[in-house]
Amino acid sequence: MNVLGIDTSTVTGGVALLSDDRLVGESVLNIRTTHSERLLPALERLLADAGITVKELDLLSVVTGPGSFTGLRIGVGTAKGLSYALGVPIVGVTTLEGYGWQFKFFPGIVVAMVDARRENVFWQAFREGIALVDPSYGSHQSVLDWCSCSKRSEEQFLFVGDGAINYGEQIRASQSVPPSQNLLRPSAVAHLGYTRYLQGEHSDAFSLNPTYMRQTEAERKWQEQM
Repeated sequence: MNVLGIDTSTVTGGVALLSDDRLVGESVLNIRTTHSERLLPALERLLADAGITVKELDLLSVVTGPGSFTGLRIGVGTAKGLSYALGVPIVGVTTLEGYGWQFKFFPGIVVAMVDARRENVFWQAFREGIALVDPSYGSHQSVLDWCSCSKRSEEQFLFVGDGAINYGEQIRASQSVPPSQNLLRPSAVAHLGYTRYLQGEHSDAFSLNPTYMRQTEAERKWQEQM
């Protein structure tokens, strides 16, 4: 089964191709060009290098958010279009779940943090890739308060995601991943999607939607004017 993973949730983004659970190729970019400029060219190069056509894809796995509103619409829209055109299933993976899966072999609690600006983050905690809490939106201090709870005093924590990088000073007493290793890997997204598909979880082009977890700036301003 040829599985395509797509991530456009943050400034970092990319695509990966699996043959079942074997990595065939991966492209990850951490540059300032927009996802609309680089996603399809990266996809075309990846498939060309792998020697397969887009019609040979069997499953799509895409990051649905939280993250950049514009980036998510590009990635999810591309995945939905391919799913509809090819008639193949699609699996949505949140940014936080992708991080939790990528670092699931850490012998402790993985805390995925996506920067939501203004001292806030989207976050979720995982153990061995399994969520310990529901995804949440709040201050980075609220995350540290959760981690410092007495019943977790003996736990090892690993903080990942751009929230962990941007608020590194506040969490410096705990373990964090170096920025060069802290990028969400599209291959992890593809593998998690493939695993869920084997468990009977999948969607289609019409029912899959982005996971924003908060209102856009335009929505907040509109409500303030009402």
